[in-house]
Amino acid sequence: MIRSTCLALAALFAALSSLTAQTRTGNQEMSFASGSYVIMPLDVIRIQLFVADELQFSTETRVSSSGTVSLPYLDSFALAGFTVEEARRMLFEPYNRDYYVEPHIDLVVLTSSGRSVTIMGQVNAQGQVFLPTERPLSLLQAIGAAGGFRSNDLADKRRVRVTRIRADGTEENIVVNADELTAVDFPLQDGDLVFVPRRMW
Repeated sequence: MIRSTCLALAALFAALSSLTAQTRTGNQEMSFASGSYVIMPLDVIRIQLFVADELQFSTETRVSSSGTVSLPYLDSFALAGFTVEEARRMLFEPYNRDYYVEPHIDLVVLTSSGRSVTIMGQVNAQGQVFLPTERPLSLLQAIGAAGGFRSNDLADKRRVRVTRIRADGTEENIVVNADELTAVDFPLQDGDLVFVPRRMW
């Protein structure tokens, strides 16, 4: 029993290590550092440019509704629809050609305008968790991104409730036993509300 629990936790931690979404709570910053994340209009991004490890500039900007950003020396640059890694390579070209020698471009998405779920109840960081575009987000991964269960004594993992709006607009409530899930079970959908109830003694 202990060995199976350890294996399940190891799988969960491995999955969470590849999950790039982190919730914003207080001063905690939400970031999408994965190179495969697709930048979308209205995302907020941070771009830093280094030359030989020295910071030349750092700017935070919102991608316009037309998919462009305004950056130092570059009036309008289209980034929406490209992955973070593609955007880094695209920005390298003009900066390397015209302004800096072999710059390093660091691009991070601070806030995604895309799909999200809401995690409430007995978790350590209640709020929104954004759905990555490059892979499904499972229930346990979302709870992990929300700081995990508050504690084994407080959180009732056997009765996690997922409220989902069907295509016809009606509401569906699904009760899930999180103790029986693996790290990839029960993928969430845009707009899901996850509520972890308090354990009843």
